[in-house]
Amino acid sequence: MSNRRTCPPGRALLAVGTAAVALVAAVPGASYAEPRRDIGQVRKQVDDLYAQAEKAAEQANELNDQTRDIGRRLGKLDVDVARRQKGLDALRGQIGQYAAAEYRAGAVDSTVQLLVAKDPKEYIAQMSTAEAFAGQQGDLLRQLQSEQKRLSEQKAARQAELNRLRDARDAAKARKKQADANAAKAKSVLSRLTAAERRRVQAREQAAVRSSRGQERIPLPSGSGRGATALAFARAQLGEPYVFGASGPSTWDCSGLTMMAWRQAGVSLPHSSRSQYAMSAKVSRSQLRPGDLVLFYSDRHHIGLYAGNGMVLHAPRPGKSVEYIQMRYMPYAGAVRPG
Repeated sequence: MSNRRTCPPGRALLAVGTAAVALVAAVPGASYAEPRRDIGQVRKQVDDLYAQAEKAAEQANELNDQTRDIGRRLGKLDVDVARRQKGLDALRGQIGQYAAAEYRAGAVDSTVQLLVAKDPKEYIAQMSTAEAFAGQQGDLLRQLQSEQKRLSEQKAARQAELNRLRDARDAAKARKKQADANAAKAKSVLSRLTAAERRRVQAREQAAVRSSRGQERIPLPSGSGRGATALAFARAQLGEPYVFGASGPSTWDCSGLTMMAWRQAGVSLPHSSRSQYAMSAKVSRSQLRPGDLVLFYSDRHHIGLYAGNGMVLHAPRPGKSVEYIQMRYMPYAGAVRPG
């Protein structure tokens, strides 16, 4: 007789079920809980994408300014060429008249012509004029050749610049397209966040807005002079949307807003944050006055107008509108005072 105990059927089934549950719990992917998202990484991805898109737009602005400069230089060269060509045509006509007169005279030796001339004094005067003209003709031809050579070199340089411009524009468009695609992916990620997660992503931006709105209730310094004029114009654009490459009248990018603001103050600036920085007088952070231009990010691809109390007025990025923001929410990269 066997001494082994037999397990009751119910208990055996319970053991099997417990083992199965343990096995399922141990299998990777068996849980249907959403993985915890890295909110900081999501925020950084979106910020980086917008920064790359704005950098490309500012590069396009710089290249458009260069194109206009090239067009002005070429127009001047075209005028010079036309003037030189007209002078040469007139000169050729005069040369032809002298050649015809010489042919009619039968190419007789000048000494003989002098001897047979009815008025020797008039003939001598004509000969002196012809010799002087021949010298002048040679000078003009040499000058024309020099100008034609210079024009040819400048046209070649202009074409090279246009080629570089086309390549840069193509590159900027490609980067913008990639930025748009990445931004769409980021928006897709954001759309899958819970309400609580979305609030966490937007917390930093909302804090900046709340801080700026609080500061707006404090009377901002009005300033005086051209800076105050520029700032007053920018304030009138509050709430108007950001659009790449826009400089008004109702849409703006960052450098388009600063360019038009300072134009009201009688100062002409290019449509480029980096170019505006390069051509303006540098000021320290402690010397900032209302209307001064403040640059952000290490490559200075973003710019706004200093509004006082540590705030700037700027056109931020696509999807947002002209607004105030505390300077401390963006990496400071310098300041200038145009004019």
